Amino acid sequence: MRGTGIMSAALAAAGLATALAAPAVADPNDDVFINVIQNEGIPFSSEENAINLASAVCDYVGAGQAPEQVAVEISEPAGWTVEQSGFFVGAATQTYCPS
Repeated sequence: MRGTGIMSAALAAAGLATALAAPAVADPNDDVFINVIQNEGIPFSSEENAINLASAVCDYVGAGQAPEQVAVEISEPAGWTVEQSGFFVGAATQTYCPS
């Protein structure tokens, strides 16, 4: 599936960007977002990776991809159920995506 390949590449790029990025000023929304997904029981490898994936979700939704499709595409690479992915996408869009 073409979308899965694109999402896998985006996840890899987000990981690389995290490794190479200079320290940034923390967004006050980060703690709220991490607490929300932790309380929902959504596992993640690191807070930075979860926040970077949330940013990628905003990029895809902003480019016109349906949130439901983004959730389906990130579920397998992230090791989540579609329900967990859907919650993650919803939390990401509510927390980080501009209106």
